[in-house]
Amino acid sequence: MSDSQYVHPRVLKFNIGFLLVQGAGHQRDMELDLPRLRLDDDVELDFLTGTLRLSRNSRGVLAQGKLKTQIVGECVRCLEPITTPVELELEELFSYPPSPETPYSVDDTGILDLAPLLREEAILAVPMGALCRPDCAGLCLECGQNLNEATCDCKADDIDPRLAILRQLRE
Repeated sequence: MSDSQYVHPRVLKFNIGFLLVQGAGHQRDMELDLPRLRLDDDVELDFLTGTLRLSRNSRGVLAQGKLKTQIVGECVRCLEPITTPVELELEELFSYPPSPETPYSVDDTGILDLAPLLREEAILAVPMGALCRPDCAGLCLECGQNLNEATCDCKADDIDPRLAILRQLRE
């Protein structure tokens, strides 16, 4: 899919300078309703919706929220494209001023970049064995034919080549 069909990830960079100036105890809710995003070469989101609460405290800005999305991926058996609906529950401190001890921070310009956190959470939310359907037949090991679409004429020879000599003895 071409990059022109995605919203640029810069929409996940928020200028929160107003919150940094107000001091500890202030907060702001932000509604997110974004179409298809590519967070990195390996993470695509079909959409992103939900509420993100940004709360200022003495160590920075706490980002909390429940966001709904569908992660675009592929079936582990047949490699067909699939979307997996997930709910991302975020709760992360973005340090301010920036600190090398914390993985996320708000830079000196007051910009909070949510994309790296969303990428990590999305990767963790994807099930290990996502299937296009429960009875997915996968691909033929010999010719690569998608066995959900058609059968192939490959001969089933599932013996380990190291044990082939035993087959000869049996015959």
